[in-house]
Amino acid sequence: MKQILCSVASNVEVMPGIHLMWIEAPDIAVAAQPGQFITVRCGDFTLRRPFSVHQVSPREIALLFKVAGKGTLWLSQQQPGDRIDILGPLGRGFSIEPGARNLLLVAGGIGIAPLVFLMHHASSQHQITLIHGASTVAQLYTERCQPTTISYQGVQFVPVTEDGSMGKKGMATDILPDFLDWADQVYACGPADMYKAMALTLNPSPLKGEEKGEGEQQSNLKLRKCQVSLEVRMGCGFGACYSCTINTKKGLKQVCRDGPVFELDDIIWQEVKI
Repeated sequence: MKQILCSVASNVEVMPGIHLMWIEAPDIAVAAQPGQFITVRCGDFTLRRPFSVHQVSPREIALLFKVAGKGTLWLSQQQPGDRIDILGPLGRGFSIEPGARNLLLVAGGIGIAPLVFLMHHASSQHQITLIHGASTVAQLYTERCQPTTISYQGVQFVPVTEDGSMGKKGMATDILPDFLDWADQVYACGPADMYKAMALTLNPSPLKGEEKGEGEQQSNLKLRKCQVSLEVRMGCGFGACYSCTINTKKGLKQVCRDGPVFELDDIIWQEVKI
């Protein structure tokens, strides 16, 4: 973990209200792992804002972020050459089991951000299907974000839109069952409601309070292979303030230090309020 004053290399609005920013940070670029994040001091605001590492190059890291408040608005206005204060890499990222071959990535909206890093990291040795769900085609991660992404070798890109403007109509979780028999591991990033829907699909008993049957126990085996990245409000970003604490089957955990990546089955979703 390093705190660095870095230069903005580029900052482009690639989708309505969503920016792709490249930052010159070679020390963080060489150390970052898929699923980890950085925090950024946005102007004069006291609390840093957390952002997933979206991509890396030998000397730069990329952030993909949505303008959702005063901090991200300030960040969206930074120009090439401007200096920003970043801290990272932070947190626990994704892991791939040694025997896994087929990886299913499920993104809801801006949740695509950390999964692209994982996709690039794993695509040379794994078959990958990337499901991206968005409200409309304008919010999908396409060639405007990176020309080589959806044609990346070994990657099948599956778009899903709520209005049916591209791909299948509905939510990303609607087509999740179509790929579970194929997938060795599942990774996801998106809103809490998406995770709760995935938990019901993969293992309905914990949320419904039903007794497990043989089929549900088999589904639970798949659930233990599902890793999710939680997006929550953070104070310090490195475990000092406990503001991002959640309850899990293994006790209280801090998202910034013990996560942001957790096993889906470890989280007590009835108590999650993020």
